[in-house]
Amino acid sequence: MKNALHITRLRSLLNLVENNHTKQLTSQEVSETTFYSYRNINRIFRSVFHKSIGRYIKELLLQEAARQLVYTDLPITDIAFELNYSDLQAFNKAFKREFGISPSKFRQQDQENMDAWIKAKLPEEIKQLDDLNYEIKSLPATRILYLTHYGAYQAPEIEDCWDALIEYADQQQLLQEDTKYLGEMLDDEEITKDENCRYNAAITLSPDAEVEVTGFFATKEIASGQYACFMHKGDYSKMDTLYEQIYLHWIVKNEFEVGNLPILEFYLSDEETTPKEELLTEIYIPII
Repeated sequence: MKNALHITRLRSLLNLVENNHTKQLTSQEVSETTFYSYRNINRIFRSVFHKSIGRYIKELLLQEAARQLVYTDLPITDIAFELNYSDLQAFNKAFKREFGISPSKFRQQDQENMDAWIKAKLPEEIKQLDDLNYEIKSLPATRILYLTHYGAYQAPEIEDCWDALIEYADQQQLLQEDTKYLGEMLDDEEITKDENCRYNAAITLSPDAEVEVTGFFATKEIASGQYACFMHKGDYSKMDTLYEQIYLHWIVKNEFEVGNLPILEFYLSDEETTPKEELLTEIYIPII
């Protein structure tokens, strides 16, 4: 899509939907945000994402429902009503259509799978878990410039996303000595289909930085929060092993509950001058 106006208005629509998908958005709100009729912006949205606006909102809602089933003890009825389903039957039907299983069985299956995974992993991983260090950190609210990649978190296209972000930030003279580079994982790969996962390649901005936002580039403020922070040393492609150890460590030895904020990865090394085996990444897992 090369029409700059379409891109800017589509970016506004994505911001509206992703920040308000748990509310019941009206066609008027969509039209007022994009300056297009709902019918026309829906056509543009479908041509880019191969689904309607309504379908995208429903996917986000059901992914949030699945996340709450996995990471909280909230009753299923409460989850359904919180996500604007008028009755439990409608929620159960929509959830089963999306995931092929009822909400209650989804929650039960996840716990059974986790128990089996722990049992299989624990004997071989226990020494590594004893050596796994982390810190509890509170991050302040942070303003960022970002570009979103839609797809699997390990997809090579993420590099293109980063190249575009750095070039754009450099053109606007936003790269400073204290600029931090981070990735924001908005979805859970165990719940969300690979093609629907959202990854924000981002740089931090000073509070008074003036940014001209065009196209799919956007700014926002990451909310303050508490995190368990782990350090990874080595190739980015090998971080999955540490993620496994993190969640196993929590389950076996701690009583942390995963928070609602996205997982963050802060990239501390210069890839141009640092060997892959020496790359340092801080992984921030939100906790409550």
